[in-house]
Amino acid sequence: MRAVVMLVLLGMALSASAAPAPLPKRNRGEKPSLDGEWKMISDSDRQLRGPENVTMVIRGNRMTFKVSEGKESFEIEAELTVGFGEPKPIDVRFLRIRGGGGGMPQQDERTSLGIYRLEGERLTLCVGSNNKRPATFNERPGETMVFQRVRR
Repeated sequence: MRAVVMLVLLGMALSASAAPAPLPKRNRGEKPSLDGEWKMISDSDRQLRGPENVTMVIRGNRMTFKVSEGKESFEIEAELTVGFGEPKPIDVRFLRIRGGGGGMPQQDERTSLGIYRLEGERLTLCVGSNNKRPATFNERPGETMVFQRVRR
């Protein structure tokens, strides 16, 4: 009887060791995290007096864009939708603009379509106009902003 039990255990041990290893999971569906505090380092449109006055905070799908010039400042709150592909699509739905004295909702809830590129701690955003997403970063050079992550 002991011999039979030993043979069964030996057979189970050999079959378990001969089983193929499971395949590693593919990271195909993972989106890179844009979470953190970002400082603008370049604004090709040059509408802002100095990119050093612009910060952006992203937490999950919420973005707060802050601009302060002297005593004046304003904030834009928006909701982000990040997609897959090359170039990576990003939709920015503006929710609220706050400037000076209090918060006021955006009159016409608007969505800007854009693309983004994340290279290490550098984020490049390019947004389109007239509800059209740019196909490349060179297509709309006047509407490209570059940010450096300063805090996760």
